[in-house]
Amino acid sequence: MHEMMLANEAQLRMMLAHSLQHGIGDSGDDAVPARQNRRSPLIEAALAPARKQFKPAALKPLAHALALVIGTEAMVVCKDVLQLNDAESRKVKRWAIRAMIDAARKSGAA
Repeated sequence: MHEMMLANEAQLRMMLAHSLQHGIGDSGDDAVPARQNRRSPLIEAALAPARKQFKPAALKPLAHALALVIGTEAMVVCKDVLQLNDAESRKVKRWAIRAMIDAARKSGAA
């Protein structure tokens, strides 16, 4: 996923800018969602093989937390705010993901 984002960074930034404009009412069409939710189904699929390692109550917060570090917004934070290169960005995201998984296991171990 990281490589796909890097390869499509310009387009992803344009999509993010458009969704931010939509969020302030610039589009005029409230029936059209500002963003599609492609992230959650990917996260759910990734967690599926490990479902039995967690109590059901721990999976939903874990999936939501993972959505914070996966995607265009996280890429922008790593590059623009934190000024990380691609390798550093990947390392930080992996650390965060591992920490979230460990926390979910501790709080909701099956």
